Amino acid sequence: MKLKKNKEPRDDLKPVIYIAGRYSDGGHLNNEEKWKNRNILRYYSIKFMKRGYAVICPIENDEWAYEDGIISYEDTLASDLAIIKKCDAIFFCPGWEKGKGTMVEHNFAEKNDIKIMLEVPERKQ
Repeated sequence: MKLKKNKEPRDDLKPVIYIAGRYSDGGHLNNEEKWKNRNILRYYSIKFMKRGYAVICPIENDEWAYEDGIISYEDTLASDLAIIKKCDAIFFCPGWEKGKGTMVEHNFAEKNDIKIMLEVPERKQ
């Protein structure tokens, strides 16, 4: 199936931001740490929603399929990179440097010239 590309960006649409943060480190963190990290990702997702962004939070997108054994960690990461490629920007939550997947996501964003944000803006940019 061949997908049609958008011909021109639309200024009337919300900018799309991917919220990146440490979650499970490929299954190496305990449930308490994962829930703490989940809440951090949700907190920043809400901050960006309130500033007018359309938010993609990977733990709400495909993490359930990984946790249920439907797909592998590598599958989730590959899906997340495909999503990041289509976003206007990526925000890294505090502590992202300690995450296995977030390091991959950061390197990917740099190589693909995707805007990297480390702070929440006062208002939509």
